[in-house]
Amino acid sequence: MAKGAKRSRYKNEAFLKTLGKHCRKLRVQRGYSIDRLAKESNQLSPSSIDRLERGLADSQILVLLRYAEVLGLTLLDLFAFLKEAPQFQKDSRILPYEEGTKAPMGFVPVFSLKVAAGKFSESSETEVTPLGWIDASIKGSTKDYFACFVNGDSMSPRIENGSLCLFKKYQGGSRQGKIFLIQARGLNDTETGESFVVKKYMRQTPARAENADQPAVIHLISENSRFSPIVLVGLSDEEVQAIAEFIRVL
Repeated sequence: MAKGAKRSRYKNEAFLKTLGKHCRKLRVQRGYSIDRLAKESNQLSPSSIDRLERGLADSQILVLLRYAEVLGLTLLDLFAFLKEAPQFQKDSRILPYEEGTKAPMGFVPVFSLKVAAGKFSESSETEVTPLGWIDASIKGSTKDYFACFVNGDSMSPRIENGSLCLFKKYQGGSRQGKIFLIQARGLNDTETGESFVVKKYMRQTPARAENADQPAVIHLISENSRFSPIVLVGLSDEEVQAIAEFIRVL
């Protein structure tokens, strides 16, 4: 750093807003108003509590400690949201999800792969709360797009372990040679043990009628040559769901 230059102060607004939202939730659950909490703390002002809960200020550890003590909690309780929202340990670009608010233009929801595999499957109509929002710079409607962290080495170097990836819900058309989030009956990923994978779809047999003699053979291919293809034999197209197409790494 050049002599005399000002050092910029680190600030993670997404983390502060989610911490504040979690603190407010705990306070309300215990029946405390801001005024009551301030009065019983004998040290925290209503304005400092309000700023903490709105994520507007860097909070000193003693402020958080006193906040927790009055509510009969520990500091670990205040940070418990990190277990539910581990994206803050991975990517500070993610904005926290706030109920009742819309995502900024061009942003898409962030889900875990497991949630996305259920939410976007053909048989599901379940509404799921996203972990947060990420700027995907999409012009126009974003309703069919979402992002997920993809773990494992099987798709490297295109998708490195832990990459945050953009997907688009599959709407039909050729799957051949494209990378999808895929769920299939009997599928068991050797890397994760899950019934879904992110792989390149390669059908080895032509599309067939249900009563055809030749069983369908589909290979789900990794880009990393150390991983053998996952071979699906005899499943109907309905039993191999291409849930969403991989678009790019964010």
